[in-house]
Amino acid sequence: MATRKGVTIVETGIVEIGHLVLESGIILVNVQLAYERTGRLDAPHVLVCHALTGSHATVGTDECPGWWSGLVGQGKSIDTNEFSVISFNALGGSDGSTGPLSVNPTTGELYRNLFPEVTIRDMVHAERKALTVLGVNRLRAIIGGSLGGMRVLEWGILYPEDMDILFPMATTPQSTNIGSMLYPFENGRSDMESFYPLIRAMNTHDIGRGRGGIEIASRRISAKMVAFAFTDDPIYPTGEIRTFVHLIPNSIYCLVNTKNGYESFLVEFEKWGLVIKQSMEVAVCRQSKSLYLASAL
Repeated sequence: MATRKGVTIVETGIVEIGHLVLESGIILVNVQLAYERTGRLDAPHVLVCHALTGSHATVGTDECPGWWSGLVGQGKSIDTNEFSVISFNALGGSDGSTGPLSVNPTTGELYRNLFPEVTIRDMVHAERKALTVLGVNRLRAIIGGSLGGMRVLEWGILYPEDMDILFPMATTPQSTNIGSMLYPFENGRSDMESFYPLIRAMNTHDIGRGRGGIEIASRRISAKMVAFAFTDDPIYPTGEIRTFVHLIPNSIYCLVNTKNGYESFLVEFEKWGLVIKQSMEVAVCRQSKSLYLASAL
């Protein structure tokens, strides 16, 4: 389905990716991901990864603006005149993708709390398959905050040659019991049960798991990375993010001064949007030597 937002066509739909083998060994059959796509189809592609209570509706419609409509659109920091922007409802979500509100083909009933545990890595593998179905083989950038930022990091490790630049925001390389802390911050949605798979995935997030630890795992990231931390963020400590970024070759640590803390990546686009825009403009100019920069806004 295509809708018109201003003069920008926003396409939404379902991508069928077939069976998916989860990290646990469980096979999910007939997996689908809901998606939104906007911008020029022949332009470089940007993948947007939503946070816990977000969805694939990044831009949305005139009647119902998406959660990042202030950042993505014609003439905005992620300019749909220059990029094709794609977002998926994460695997395990409940906005059209296979998740707890999907029908279990074995029982004929909704999965609900019987939906199998999925990990951040499972979500990324599903997104990679969905992009292939859509005919997208390479990305100019991948961006997301919190749960989305975790997926950004795993994208950089699992598929290091598939993008030019990574923008993880308000996220750390490892987390414990994060999801339940984040829920009150995001959008006030009441259907808490449907978010359990995403919360479990966030709580088990650890890029070093099975890879020899965070430091060794971080060496797999070859794309340029600009990581955002926000002052007064009680969930993702700025110092932890800074320490992690220091491990990544060709990386920039960007500290955003704000009173909104964690929620700043959802609202205060004027404070950091220009960094996104300028970084993507030079993303194809890959540097041959390691670079670590620190900046504050």
